[in-house]
Amino acid sequence: MEPDSFPEKYRQDLAIVRETAEQVLKDFGIFGIEITFSGNAFTAYDELEMQIRPVLFELFQKDKSRFQALLYRIDISEPAFRKLIGTGGNDDFPGRIAAAILQREFQKVITRKYYSERNNPGPAGV
Repeated sequence: MEPDSFPEKYRQDLAIVRETAEQVLKDFGIFGIEITFSGNAFTAYDELEMQIRPVLFELFQKDKSRFQALLYRIDISEPAFRKLIGTGGNDDFPGRIAAAILQREFQKVITRKYYSERNNPGPAGV
């Protein structure tokens, strides 16, 4: 499995979706931001996006240093952030940032899984 091919393969994997939700809860929780997850993997991304959008908007407006620290924690680079700001104006800035965060959290979970599988291969012939 090549790194470029794995995201779509796992997008419908309920365990991966749940792990992504847990990663979002963990990263936001470090900053004292409570995000909840119903456990429904089929609606997880929409559910999480709807919760983090207003939080991101408020942080960006009122506490830029905390906002930047959150992006740093999640690993959204400054160039990537600037690109998101420049794309589409301010019409749905929180939505674009929320989508980028969910994508990055998903990538982190997939990357861990990929390298875990590479470093811990199953029994021969399996």
